[in-house]
Amino acid sequence: MSFSLRSSHFLSQWITALLPAVPRRSRATFVELLCACLVSPDGWVTRAIGSIWRRCHWTAYYKLIERGSVRSVPLARALLTLVQSVLPLQTLNLVIDDTLALRHSPDAPGSAVRHDHANKTNRPDFVQAQCWVTLGVSVLGHGNAKLVLPILSRMVPNTGNRNKLSIALALLRVLVPVLTVPARLLCDSWFMRARLVLPLLSRGIQVIAQARIDTALFLPPDTASKSGRGRPRKYGQRLTTEAIACLPICELSLILHGKPQKLRLRSAVALARFLKGVPVRAVWCEFYDDKKQTWAKPRLLLATETALSATAIVELYARRWGIEPLFHNLKRWWGIANLWQQSRTALETWSGFDPPLGRWLSCCPWRSTKRFLFAKWRPGVKVIP
Repeated sequence: MSFSLRSSHFLSQWITALLPAVPRRSRATFVELLCACLVSPDGWVTRAIGSIWRRCHWTAYYKLIERGSVRSVPLARALLTLVQSVLPLQTLNLVIDDTLALRHSPDAPGSAVRHDHANKTNRPDFVQAQCWVTLGVSVLGHGNAKLVLPILSRMVPNTGNRNKLSIALALLRVLVPVLTVPARLLCDSWFMRARLVLPLLSRGIQVIAQARIDTALFLPPDTASKSGRGRPRKYGQRLTTEAIACLPICELSLILHGKPQKLRLRSAVALARFLKGVPVRAVWCEFYDDKKQTWAKPRLLLATETALSATAIVELYARRWGIEPLFHNLKRWWGIANLWQQSRTALETWSGFDPPLGRWLSCCPWRSTKRFLFAKWRPGVKVIP
C-alpha cells in the first residue's frame, strides 16, 4: 500500500471517529472546514475556505464558526479518545501551560496589557496580548523527540492572570470522564498551586511540576517518639538548606532538551505544607554549565508519585518542554496569530479547528505509531522524517 493510500485510510478513520461529537446537520460543513484546515498553508479562515471547492455558500461556514454550532468540549473529548485509541499509552502524560499572542488593538477579545515572562531582548515587560491556556498530550516521536499534541485551548479574559488556574482546572475537569488510562500532569511552577493540585489528586490525576526553591517541605513525623497528651504531630523536621546539603548526591548524564546534560540530584520523600501535608518526592536538580565550568542553581521538582525515582522524575518533567515548540507553531503557522474573529466564542471555535485537529490529523503514522510527519506543506513547521 502506498503512503498516500495509507494516509488517507488513517484520516478517514480519524475523521469518522470525530463526527459523533458534531451535530448531525453540521457534519458536512464540519468535514469541509476540517479538510480546509489540512490543506491551507496558514491559519486564516478565508484562506482555508478558499483552499477547497465549496459545496455550500460561504455564509454556512460563517454561521458554523460565528454561532459556535460545533462545541469545542465534545470535540476535545472525541479527540482525546482518539489519541488514547491510536497511541499505546500506559500512562497519559498531560501538559498544560499558557502563552501570549501579541495584539495591536485593545478591543480584540481577551486583549489586555499583560506581563511577558519571556524576558526577550528589545521587548517590554508588559505587552498588549491575548493569553491562551492550552492542554496537550505528550508523545514521543522518532528518535524520542518530545512532542505535544494540543487537545483544548481557552482564552483568559482581560481581567488579569488570576483566572488561569480556574481555566486550567476546568480544562482538566471536562476531559476526566473520557480518560481510560492513568493520567499524569506536567506543568511549571506557576501552576503548582494547591487550588489546582488538590482537586486533581482527588480525581486520581498525579502531578509532576517545578516548584519554588524555598517551598516549605518537612520530613514525616516520628510517631514512635511521641509522649504525653495532645494530638500527634503533622510534620517532622523541616528540610532546610543545611539538611538538603546532607542528602546523598547522585551524579549522572541524561539526554535532556535535545542534548546530553550532566547533572546531579538529591531527593527525599517529604510533606508539602502548601498541599496540606500531601507526601511528595522532592528532587533538587543541578545542571552543569560547560561555559562557566560550574554547577547552576538548584531547581526543585515535586512529584506526587513518591514511588518514582529521581531520574524518572527528571526525565518525565523534561517532556513538558515539548509544549514550547508547539506554541511557536501554533502562533506562527497554525492560526493563533491570524485569528481576527470579533467574539470570544468564534475565536475559541476556530482555534479548536485549526491548531488541534489540523496538527493531529496531519500527523500520519508511518511504520509505527511513534513516527509522525508534521504537515510538511506548511512552511516553517518542523518535519520529522
